[in-house]
Amino acid sequence: MIVWNDSMLIGIPDIDNQHKDLMVACNQLFEACTKGKGRTEIEQTLNFVVTYTKKHFKYEENYQAQHMYPGATPHKWMHTQFIMQVGGIVKEFNQNGPSVTLVSRLNNLLVEWLYNHINIEDRKLGEFISRKSA
Repeated sequence: MIVWNDSMLIGIPDIDNQHKDLMVACNQLFEACTKGKGRTEIEQTLNFVVTYTKKHFKYEENYQAQHMYPGATPHKWMHTQFIMQVGGIVKEFNQNGPSVTLVSRLNNLLVEWLYNHINIEDRKLGEFISRKSA
């Protein structure tokens, strides 16, 4: 389970709130797994993540363009890579149905994304905006 704390904030309220939504979905999947219901929950989580990435990444990329963020191109590439990874899990789910292995892969992907991408890459955006506003 991931516990949100202020160290995860990047300082852009709309983006921070969207990140919290992803954390909630990740925790719901994790909670379902602890109750032996991960295979039931995975479809709902996948649907959320697919919708979330379209909305959130579009918002974040537009925000970066609006503020002329110099790291926008590599950041967008990371988004594309994440979408491809999620797409691979969706494809496997559609072909083979839910499995413990698939639930584990999705859970690991989401946790890694929350900790690494948000805490490192999105933080750079927050710091850029903070410096620009100062």
